Amino acid sequence: MRSRLSVFGLVASLCVASPLSAQTHFTFVNGGTVTAFGYYVGAYNGTAGTGASQKAVVLNCVDFFHEVYFGSQWDANLSSLGTGAGVGIYTRESNINLYRQAAWLTSQYAAASNYDVGQIQATIWNLFQPAGVTASSNYWLTQAQNNYQTFDYSGYYVVTDVNAADPNSIQEFITKDVVPTTSTPEPASMFLLGSGLIGLAGVRARRKQSRPT
Repeated sequence: MRSRLSVFGLVASLCVASPLSAQTHFTFVNGGTVTAFGYYVGAYNGTAGTGASQKAVVLNCVDFFHEVYFGSQWDANLSSLGTGAGVGIYTRESNINLYRQAAWLTSQYAAASNYDVGQIQATIWNLFQPAGVTASSNYWLTQAQNNYQTFDYSGYYVVTDVNAADPNSIQEFITKDVVPTTSTPEPASMFLLGSGLIGLAGVRARRKQSRPT
């Protein structure tokens, strides 16, 4: 009886558990070289992973209301902008289209003047919440809205501090081509595993009932 109950307990925990995500460790290196409005803007520099797996990454800030410092380290959930996995669950905002517009805007930094980098950054910050930093026109917002639906988001992730509920948590970023250092099951996989255990538990119960008395 104890074994059968433990199986059902495990099944229940798997079926009701919150979906898990891909995580990795990040270090903030610096804010790049461009400033506007009294802040660093545009592409920031960081690393992802630890030890031999550590790699340099570009971090694009989408979050005006939290902070990061040179040398900051944190663990983050990675939410895919290609598949949508994790967006609205681990991210600070739930609208994937806004994150995709922000990602499209980050792709424009490389060819932009320092002035336009500032304008793009202000547009990204204001996509989510009015940041108090206003672009001089709606040009970049219009460009993002008109072009983001045709963009390839494969490899783009939202980087969200695992302690996002903490007001002192690290800013949220968008990055590209980061391989998560911790892969955890998707909700569908957890459901299938739970379903399989339910089936095994049922077989065990039927066999016990069919034994001669």
